[in-house]
Amino acid sequence: MTHEELERTHPLYAGRIDEWLFYIRSYFGGRMYKTGDYLLQHPFESAANYARRKETSYYYNYCGPIIDIFVSHLFRKDALRDFGSLAADGLFRMFLADADLEGNNFRSFMREAQRLASVYGRVSIIVDKPQTLAVTRAEAEDFGIRPYLALVTPENLLDWSYIRLPYSGRPVLDSVKIKVAPDTYRVWNREGWELWQSAEGEAALLDAGWHGLGEVPLVNLYNKQSGTRMIGLSDIQDIADINRNIYYLCSDAREIIENTAFPMLAVPYSRGESGERELGPRNILQFDPAEPNSRPYWLEAPHSSLTEIREWVRHDIDEIYRIAKLGGVKSAEEYGRVRSGVALELEYQQLYSTLSEKADNIEQAEARILELWAKWEGRKFDGHIDYPDDFSVRDLDRELQNAMMAQDAGVGSETFRREVQKRIAHSVLPKAGEEVISKIYDEIEKGGAPVTP
Repeated sequence: MTHEELERTHPLYAGRIDEWLFYIRSYFGGRMYKTGDYLLQHPFESAANYARRKETSYYYNYCGPIIDIFVSHLFRKDALRDFGSLAADGLFRMFLADADLEGNNFRSFMREAQRLASVYGRVSIIVDKPQTLAVTRAEAEDFGIRPYLALVTPENLLDWSYIRLPYSGRPVLDSVKIKVAPDTYRVWNREGWELWQSAEGEAALLDAGWHGLGEVPLVNLYNKQSGTRMIGLSDIQDIADINRNIYYLCSDAREIIENTAFPMLAVPYSRGESGERELGPRNILQFDPAEPNSRPYWLEAPHSSLTEIREWVRHDIDEIYRIAKLGGVKSAEEYGRVRSGVALELEYQQLYSTLSEKADNIEQAEARILELWAKWEGRKFDGHIDYPDDFSVRDLDRELQNAMMAQDAGVGSETFRREVQKRIAHSVLPKAGEEVISKIYDEIEKGGAPVTP
């Protein structure tokens, strides 16, 4: 492989790399976002003022919490994992406890993979195994020699190719090129792998190995399918742009406040004075002393644009929650705004649909990972993975309010009153143990009297 071939990237990669970097910086925010040059320099703005404005800028991060909310809902309930015959395998149990050889168990690894897939739209997972001499099963367990997982983000998967199988016509991944370190690349194909290094315009083969799996041991975890291979849809593909606009507006608002916090001094200039005069909000404005009433004064700038900026920011925030299908969450925070129950229910249903699609994708990816793990060991995965499909998010305040109204409705039924009280208790204490809930129910049935042991 030549140096040019090693450095070459897929056309889709070249067109998407800036977008992927923008998404990950929007998610993490902080210094990573500031160094991304997402703050535009105004026309005729000096380099010094732009550098100062960039350094003092701040980023209201809405992308990060939205991604985290989605991931939290997906992993709130454990998936039903039936590992089949692998469950009794000692090496497989080691894998479940440390999936990536870095101390992360399998569930934690998949949670982080889903988080990054939500950011990028798609991440890839390599199922690899250490290259060692043939060992017995007992030695493999003693030394922990077994397949493990490696997470590959899109900016590090530089190139890929697909082919169609001659008989079935099914498209399969034929090769991938992954950047594993600066100037170091690993190329996987359906039979083996090669480790290359690029230095001073030359490509050198460092190592190579054979796996004999008959396929590239890579699994793509899509956040949402785009219709194009290796390209997924990010949860923040539209939100990140709106969040960037808020970043602009906040910087402009800060600049307006700084420039108008103190009025500009206007003084007469001296006759015969030569040289250029620099004008600006931080400089003294000079005028002709021969003008009538030519005496020094302070020139104050108007603040009217701040109101417009504030309204624009509020509108952008509303749009972020709407696009993320989290308007119901924001409505619960803003008690002054009233939204119809139908509108909230519709938005919740859209959120549930999005989460259900994510669950199907991670379910499929997890099953493929376990199939490859078993294949490395010369076995077959005969289990089943099932992620929850119910992502209902109850509005606790609304539920309590309805229960309280029902209790005060004056329904002449003691049974009705007791059942409403039980519902309130269950809503307020959803994580209480069965023993506590049973005791509360007993006290309600006895009319509030303490239950004697």
